[in-house]
Amino acid sequence: MKTKDLHAMTMPDLQKQLKTSRQELFNLRFQMATGQLANHRQIRSVRHTLAQILTEMHEKEDAGVQPEVEVAAPPAKPRRSTGTAASAEPPKAGRRTKKETAE
Repeated sequence: MKTKDLHAMTMPDLQKQLKTSRQELFNLRFQMATGQLANHRQIRSVRHTLAQILTEMHEKEDAGVQPEVEVAAPPAKPRRSTGTAASAEPPKAGRRTKKETAE
C-alpha cells in the first residue's frame, strides 16, 4: 500500500485497514507454523504495511483527529445463589487438620 493512499484515508478507514492487516498477519503466521506458507517474504510485507498504518494513525492523532473508539459494555456480574444449597457442599479435598484426624 502506498503512503499517499494512507494519507487520504480517514481515521475509521485506517482502523479497518489496521484490523484487516492484523488478521492477514495472523493468517500468515498460522500458515508458516503449519508449513503451508510458500513465500516467507509476505510476512515482512504485511508487517511493513502495519507499521505504515500505525504511523499514519499516530500522525493524525497528533494533528488533532480523534479516533472513533467503540466503548464495550462492562461484563455482566455472575449471579450468586442464595439459600442453604451452598453450605451443603462437601468439604474440599486437601490437608486435614489435627482436629479432623482425631475424629
